[in-house]
Amino acid sequence: MTISRAVRGTLTGVAAALIALTPIAVTPALAAPHLPVLQSPKGVSLNLPDAPNARDLSGIPTQGGGGKVKDGSVFRADALNKLSDAEQQQLVSAGIAEIIDFRSPTERGQNPDKIPASIPEKSLPVYDPNNDFYLFFAKAVQGGPAVQQQLLGDGKAKQFMVDYYRWMVTDATARSQFSAALQDIATANGPVLFHCTAGKDRTGWMSAILLSALNAPKGQIYNNYLKSNDTLAASNKATLDGLVAKGLVTDPSLFTPILGVDRDYLDASFDAVAQTFGSFDNFLSQGLGIDDATVATLKSKLVGK
Repeated sequence: MTISRAVRGTLTGVAAALIALTPIAVTPALAAPHLPVLQSPKGVSLNLPDAPNARDLSGIPTQGGGGKVKDGSVFRADALNKLSDAEQQQLVSAGIAEIIDFRSPTERGQNPDKIPASIPEKSLPVYDPNNDFYLFFAKAVQGGPAVQQQLLGDGKAKQFMVDYYRWMVTDATARSQFSAALQDIATANGPVLFHCTAGKDRTGWMSAILLSALNAPKGQIYNNYLKSNDTLAASNKATLDGLVAKGLVTDPSLFTPILGVDRDYLDASFDAVAQTFGSFDNFLSQGLGIDDATVATLKSKLVGK
C-alpha cells in the first residue's frame, strides 16, 4: 500500500489502534489517570473515566434567536469498549436512546463497545476498506523508527490528517454515513450518542456538521472540536510513553499530529465543503441529502432557550 493510497483510508484514534495491534505492558505509572470529562456550562457530564472524550454538546449558542443546545440532548464520545458496569449505567441515567458507532469493522471487532443491552447501537462505519489507516499506522509503529520517519516525518503526518479531513467531505460513502447519523439524531426517541475510536476526527467532523446545521457560531464549533486535545492529553501521553519505553518509537513527536486535533484539519473539511458544494447549506442538501424538514426537526429537538 503506497502512502498516497493510504491517505484515502480511515484515520482513527491511533492511540487505541497502536495499543490494540502492538501489545505493550504499560505500568501503573504510565496508565492514563481516571479523570472526569470537561463539563460544558450547565450541561450533563457523562463522567466516564474510561471514555475521557465523552461529553455532551449542551450550552453551545446558536445564531439568530438566542438559543443554545439543550442540556443532555446529544452526546459525542470516544470508544466505549472499556466501560465499567457503573459507567454503563451512566449512559442509561443520561437517557441515551441510541448509540452510533463510526468505527470500521476491524476497530469494532478488536475493541467492541461495552454498553447496556437496553440501548440499541447502530454501526455506520466511516472508512475506506481498501486503505485502512487503523492498520497502516499500527504497521508504521511495528516498522520501527526508520519507517516512522519515512512515513510521518517532514510534515507527512499532518498532511495525512489534512487529506483525511478532505476525504470525509468528498467521499460519497462517508457522506452517506454522516447523513444517516443526522437523520437518526433527528428521529430517535431521545438523545443520541455518536462516537469513533478517539472521538476526535470522525466524531469531531460529525459534531461540526451538526452544530453548523444548528447555526452555531464558527468559533464555538472550533472550540468544541479543539477540546479533544485536553480530554485526550493524558491517554495520548500514556500511549506514547509506553511505545517509547518498549523501544518501538524513538521520536514521539512524529505521532503528535495524529493523536491530537488541529484547527487546520477542521479548516480542510470546511474548505472542501466550499470547494465541492459552494456552501454549507448546499453540502447539507446535496452532499448529505438532508432536507429542510430534517434541519427544522433537529433545531426543534436540540435547541432551546
